[in-house]
Amino acid sequence: METRGLNETVPEWGLGSGVASIRASGILLVPILILLAGSSLSTAQTSTAYDGPGFEAHYPDGHMLFLKGDDDSQYLDRNWTTVTGLPSGSVTFSKTSSVSSPTIIEAQTPPVQEALRYEGNISVQLFASLEASSDVCSLTNLVGGTPIGSETQFTITLTIGGVEVLSSTETNAIVMNKGRTDPHVFVAAASNVNVTMSSGDVVDLAIQVRHECALSGSLWWGTYDTRTGVQLDGDIIETELDVILDQNRMARVEFTPISPWGQDDFSNQAIELIGPIGWSEMRHGYYEEDIWQDHFEIPHGTSKGEANRTVLLWSTERPLTPGNYMIDACFTITDQDPGETCDSWAILRFNVPEDTPPLLGGYWAAVAIPLCIIAWIGFSLKGAMLPLPAYAVLLLLALASLGPAIHLPDIETDPYREGGAAPSFILLSHDPDSGSLSLSELLGESEVVVVGMFTSGSPNAMRQMNDFESAKIILEQEGSHPNFVQIATGEGLQAINLNEYAHTLNGTWPLLMDDSTVGRALPSGATDAVVVIDPAGFITDWKPGSMSPAEIQDAVNSAASGSDNSPLTVLSLLLGTALLPLFVLAMPSERRYESPEEALIPGVGGFMTIGAASVGFIAWALPLAMLSVLGLGAYWNFIEALLAVMLVYHGYSMATKGRIRELEAISGLAYSKLPEAYREWRGSPRFTEDVYLGLWLAWLLWLRVPSMVPQGVGAVARSGIVGMGLAPILLVGFAVCAGTAVLIVRTIALLPGSLSRILGLLSVGIRPRAWGLASVVFGLWVLTSIVVGPIVSSM
Repeated sequence: METRGLNETVPEWGLGSGVASIRASGILLVPILILLAGSSLSTAQTSTAYDGPGFEAHYPDGHMLFLKGDDDSQYLDRNWTTVTGLPSGSVTFSKTSSVSSPTIIEAQTPPVQEALRYEGNISVQLFASLEASSDVCSLTNLVGGTPIGSETQFTITLTIGGVEVLSSTETNAIVMNKGRTDPHVFVAAASNVNVTMSSGDVVDLAIQVRHECALSGSLWWGTYDTRTGVQLDGDIIETELDVILDQNRMARVEFTPISPWGQDDFSNQAIELIGPIGWSEMRHGYYEEDIWQDHFEIPHGTSKGEANRTVLLWSTERPLTPGNYMIDACFTITDQDPGETCDSWAILRFNVPEDTPPLLGGYWAAVAIPLCIIAWIGFSLKGAMLPLPAYAVLLLLALASLGPAIHLPDIETDPYREGGAAPSFILLSHDPDSGSLSLSELLGESEVVVVGMFTSGSPNAMRQMNDFESAKIILEQEGSHPNFVQIATGEGLQAINLNEYAHTLNGTWPLLMDDSTVGRALPSGATDAVVVIDPAGFITDWKPGSMSPAEIQDAVNSAASGSDNSPLTVLSLLLGTALLPLFVLAMPSERRYESPEEALIPGVGGFMTIGAASVGFIAWALPLAMLSVLGLGAYWNFIEALLAVMLVYHGYSMATKGRIRELEAISGLAYSKLPEAYREWRGSPRFTEDVYLGLWLAWLLWLRVPSMVPQGVGAVARSGIVGMGLAPILLVGFAVCAGTAVLIVRTIALLPGSLSRILGLLSVGIRPRAWGLASVVFGLWVLTSIVVGPIVSSM
C-alpha cells in the first residue's frame, strides 16, 4: 500500500488487476453505448417522421467541373470519367518552359442554358507529379521560392460569368518527389463566393506554373481518381417533382431536372411509386413489396414546362386506390462518383382522395321502395282489411324489390350514364386542311370507332399510338377495318401544343381537338383513355390510359357482334338479384291446374306462357331496337328519359287502375290469333298475366342492363349487310329467351305447391298494384338520374 496522508490509502494496481478493470469497464460500457445509439437512432427517426403531404429533396454538397482534352486543347465539362490507369490527358512542364511559357492550361465550359445564382465556396484542385518518383527535387531544394529552390506552384485564374473569382491565386507550393501513380494535390480556394451567371455565360479556367526543379513535371487529368478541375461547394442543381391525378385516379408523374448546363447533367433516374402507406412510415429508400405500386426509369414521354425546361413524364398503368402515397426518386448526376447509384433523392408525399360522393346514392332507392310499399300497406289498412297472408306477400314483394333497386344508378351530375351512348361530336382537326370531323362521319365510314383520348403533353399519346398501330395490323389481317382517331382534350388546349405530336403521328389517323366538352361526356372523363364505340354509337369498352392491341382486338370484335349482349344474357340474369320481383309476381292465380279436354301439342302450357311473355317483351323491345337501328345514339339520353317516363306511366296505371290499357289491347289482339282450342283451354286473363310478366321482365332488364337491346340488336344491324339479316333473328331470340325466363320463374313459383297457390289467390289483385307503386319509384329515380346527370350536364 502507498500511504497518502493520515487517513487515505491508495491500492497498488498490478498488471492483472488493471486488465481486469479495463475488461469490466468495457463490459459495462457496451450496453450503455447500445442504449445511447438506440436513443440517437430513435431521435433521428422521430425527427424525420412526416405528418402530411409535402416535398423533400437532398442534393450533393459539392459539384465538379472536370478538366478534359489533350495537351493542345482543353475544356471543362461535368462528366466524372470512369477511366482508370493511364490518365487520358496531361501537360508537361519544365524549369525552362515555366519561365518562357508559364500558362499551361486555358479551358472553358459550354455556355450555361439558364441563369444561376451561386453562393458558396470554390476551389481548384490539380493533380501533378514528376515523370517518375525521384528525390532529386528534394535534394536540390536549397532555399524554397528562390532560384536555388526546387518547388512547384500553380497560379489560378477562374472567371465565372465574366467575374474573376480567383485572380492569379497561388496554390500551395510543393517540392515534388512522386510519380504519376501517386500525384501531388495542389489547391487554390475562395470562400463565400456570390456570383451570378446568365444564359450563355461560361466558366473560364487559366493555369500557370512555376517549376524550379531540374526534372520535368506533369499536370494530370481524365481518370477516375485524378480529378483535376473546379469544385463548387454549394447548390447548383434543383429538381421539381409533381404528380397529377385524373378523375380515374390514374397518376402522371412529372420530373423536371434543373441545372445551369441543362437536362444532360442528370444521367439516370429511378422512381418508385409506393403506397398506400402511413405518413409516418414514409422515408427515402424504404418500401415493402406489397406496397410497391410502380417503378419508372426510361421516361414514357416529355413535355415543355416553365422556362422551356424539359419535363420527363411517366403514367401509371392502373388506377390508384384512395390513400397516402410517396414518390421516392433517385437521380444520378454526371459530376458525382459513378460508383454511387443515388447521388440525389427527392420524396413527394401526396394523397389520393376518395371519389366524390353522389348527390344521392342508389342505395337510397333500395330504402325508398320497400318503405313506399310498407306505407301503402299501412294506408290500405284504413279501408277494407285483406287477409294477413296477402300482406305477407306484399312484404315479400317489397324485399324482392331490393334486388333491382341495388343496381339503380346514383343521382349525380355525371355527364355519362352507364350503358349509354357516346356523345355526338363535331371537332376541329389539328390539320387545318382537314377541317372538322364528326362521330357520325366516323361511324359512317366504319363499323367500329376506336377513340384515344389524351391530355396535352401526356405520355399516353405515344402509348396509344403504338398500341393502335399494332392493333390495326392485327385487325386488318382478320378483315376488320375500324376507324382509329385520337382526341386531345383539356381546357385551354391550343393547336401549337400538339405540333410535335402531330409531326410524329404524320396523319396516320385524325387528330382532333376538344376543350373537354366531349371528354367529360365519356365514361373516362376528359383525361387519358381509350374508348371503343360500336356501330350504333354505344360504348362497348373503355380503359384508362391506353389499351393493349389484344384488348382492342377483343373490344372491336365484341362491338360488331352486340358487345356480348346475346339473348342468353336474359337467362343468365335469373341467377342474380335483378329479376327477384318476378318470382313474387309469377305466383299462380288459379286454384288448380286443369288439363285440356281435347288433345293439344305436348307442353302446350309452357309454349303458351313463352308466347304470351314474348308478346309483352316485344311490345317493349321492338320500338327500342328500331330507334337504335336508325342510329339515334346521339339522342339516346332523351330516349331513355322518355323510357323512364313510360315506366312511371306503366307503374301509375297499375297502381291506380290495376291494368295498362295499351298492353291489354296488344294482349287481346295476340290472344285472338290463337286457335280456338287453345283459347278454350286457357282464358284471356291467364294469357294477359304472362304478357304482363314479359313486360315487367323487359323493364327489369332495362334497369339492370340498359344497352342490352340497343347493342344486342341495333349495333348488329348497323354492322353491315349480314348484320341487317341477323338483327330480326336476334330480336326474336331475345323475345323467346324472355318467354323462357318467365316460364322458368312460373315453374319455380309453383314449387311450394298449395301454399304458393293460396298466397297467389289471396294477393291476386293487390300484387300488381303494389308492383305498380314500386315501378313508379323506379321510373322517377332513373328519370331524375338522367335529367340531373347527362341531360343537364350537356347543356
